Amino acid sequence: MHRAGTTLKISLTQILDESRAAGLPLECAAAGNAVVTGIAPLQTCGPGDLVFLDNKDYLHCVLQRAPSVVVTSLRFRDALAGLDATTVPVFTPNVALAHAWIKQRHAGRDFDAADWEGPIHPSAVVHASARIDPSATIEPRAVIGRNTRIGARCRIMAGAVVEHDVTIGDDSVVHPCAVIGYGCKLGAQVVIGPGSVIGSEGFGFAQDGARRSHLIPQTGIVVIEDRVRVGANNCIDRATYAETRIGAGTKFDNLCHVAHNVQIGTDCLLTAMFCVAGSSRIGNHVMASGQTGVIDHVEICDDVVLVHRAGVVKDIATPGVHAGLPAQPLESYLKNLAATRTGAELRKRVSDLEKLLALRLPEA
Repeated sequence: MHRAGTTLKISLTQILDESRAAGLPLECAAAGNAVVTGIAPLQTCGPGDLVFLDNKDYLHCVLQRAPSVVVTSLRFRDALAGLDATTVPVFTPNVALAHAWIKQRHAGRDFDAADWEGPIHPSAVVHASARIDPSATIEPRAVIGRNTRIGARCRIMAGAVVEHDVTIGDDSVVHPCAVIGYGCKLGAQVVIGPGSVIGSEGFGFAQDGARRSHLIPQTGIVVIEDRVRVGANNCIDRATYAETRIGAGTKFDNLCHVAHNVQIGTDCLLTAMFCVAGSSRIGNHVMASGQTGVIDHVEICDDVVLVHRAGVVKDIATPGVHAGLPAQPLESYLKNLAATRTGAELRKRVSDLEKLLALRLPEA
């Protein structure tokens, strides 16, 4: 397997065979003897490179720079009919998915390039009761707590802290300076970005007569299911008693916050500064653009898209696109937005009409 930073030399036939075996539909008339020596951006590609084309604005790059392989959409078949024989077109109905799979397999990050002594670095602090699979890697100054279980091929990177009674599934990565709080459970193929905190203390306080705040201990856990990706500097709070849960396949961008007792469904896409308050429930396949906010104790159904800094202040029970504050269906939001843009003009017109009527109507 090739990784970034090393020399790639692999036949197109092998790439096609591996991709098809993984269920990725690729159509190629004749792979021939094509050999791929790099995966490159369209603007700087050249002979030996494999590139991905899904935008007509970059078609000229393929025609002029002659990469060895172009993975592209069927809609470009005619436009590429005159390709030089040195460039082999590969067609697929989903170029983005092909890009993701092929680059993951052949040009992803090489974690071993750090070349730390291991598999458990001498400077790591590992409790004697921790159960770490022999294939896992523990980098410098990581801390692994009591009764922690770390699965096969995991990597706990430099300075990360995994507290006691944590479970981490196979093929997961905890990036530098992240913290996995006590008792939390991570599934397989989970990625926790640098500086993120899983299982931080939920924000729960009671006030006395003098308005002094007293902590309600948050003693639940966080459960993160398989294939979840948490970006850099996220905070996912532990529950008060039971669990905060993130569904399988959900992806967080950087700088997101999930409060205590929240439940988030499967395969959601939640971008930067997404923030959800305590005990809210978010369905499956929900997407949120930057700076989306969700208040506490609301429910969002499956297949909702939140845009334009949506502020969710009540339940959303209808799939579709919702926008604005308070969040509303996109069609209504756009109409209301258009109305506010002409509000000053409408007010002036009404004022002028009132003055005109006052002049024409006799006094009572």
